[in-house]
Amino acid sequence: MFSFSFPDCSSCYFEKYQDLPTRGALAVEHFTINGSLFLAFANFKSDTAEKYNTDSFIYKFNDLTGKFFLYQTIGTHGGHDVEYFTISGEHYLAVANVNDGTTHKLNSVIYLWNGTSFFAFQNIATKGAASFNFFTIAKEPFLTVSNLYGDVSQKTNSTIYKWKNNMFEKFQEIATEGCRASAAFVINNESYIAFANAVTHSNLASSVVYKWSGKHFTKFQTLRTNRAMDVKSFYINDHVFLAIATSAKHINSPSFIYKWNGRQFVLFQSIPTFGARAWYPFVICGQTFLGVANQKEILGSRNNIRYNIKSVVYRASGDQFTAYQKISTFGTTDMTSFEYKGYTYLAIANSWNDDNQRNINSTLYRLT
Repeated sequence: MFSFSFPDCSSCYFEKYQDLPTRGALAVEHFTINGSLFLAFANFKSDTAEKYNTDSFIYKFNDLTGKFFLYQTIGTHGGHDVEYFTISGEHYLAVANVNDGTTHKLNSVIYLWNGTSFFAFQNIATKGAASFNFFTIAKEPFLTVSNLYGDVSQKTNSTIYKWKNNMFEKFQEIATEGCRASAAFVINNESYIAFANAVTHSNLASSVVYKWSGKHFTKFQTLRTNRAMDVKSFYINDHVFLAIATSAKHINSPSFIYKWNGRQFVLFQSIPTFGARAWYPFVICGQTFLGVANQKEILGSRNNIRYNIKSVVYRASGDQFTAYQKISTFGTTDMTSFEYKGYTYLAIANSWNDDNQRNINSTLYRLT
């Protein structure tokens, strides 16, 4: 019998600490540069006339006030994701553009830190870019872009880029179906990458795990999923897990956690979710938690949807993940957790409320 064993954290909980104005935020990323803490939000759509052509926001933490302030804005077109990474000591931010109101065939942009701010470094042609994922193999940098939109069936290739001659070059294309996200991970010194497929014309689509052959990625395992919106990998001791968030069109569908059994991934646990858009694994006091971003609850019919719902933080306990804390959210699509100067924080990206407003606050919570 597999069982989790951790210290008790039952006296800790997340309490609202700060509201952060955003515009239909779909993603949030935290990072530190030279000791300074930042939060970047990918803003999808504004309530004003600019709509999809709205700025995304970078906030910086003020150590004197103990709060974040707006530090830099970046022009985006339906900002869908933001990914921070470093290469050879340089700081980069990849921003996925999904839609400008006219087309999904847009450039997404990689930004480079110049010491005081981010500036455009490289454009990458994308087809409704849903997310970026940075990883390394044998210390060589790679960057995956998940392309969401293709032809009528939503079948379009996602692309893996490799760092070469001080820029990213196309390395391999992967056949995907409305791909929302990818996750790279290592098992027994072998590299894998999983793609979350969310075909929009049908709820049912297979998500796929690929394995590194030494020269390229080859298909390894198919996971039957129900409109997968996100995939995250994480480790607990020597055990490897994949968490897949699902959001069926017209039903409140469960999401799934898979566990590596030594040969492949097998279903470990099904968790009730409501339009789940993302998972986020994190550790507090040596104990593993999983936050799920619930975006919407379907109330009886496809046109009766509620966005003012609760997202949930789960805790590894016994032989499963159990609900630890429910948090009031508004069309939540992403979250991230981090530690800074002795405190643990949870940042939540809110995209939409029941009043059909996009210009709403995202929220920062602090563990007490």
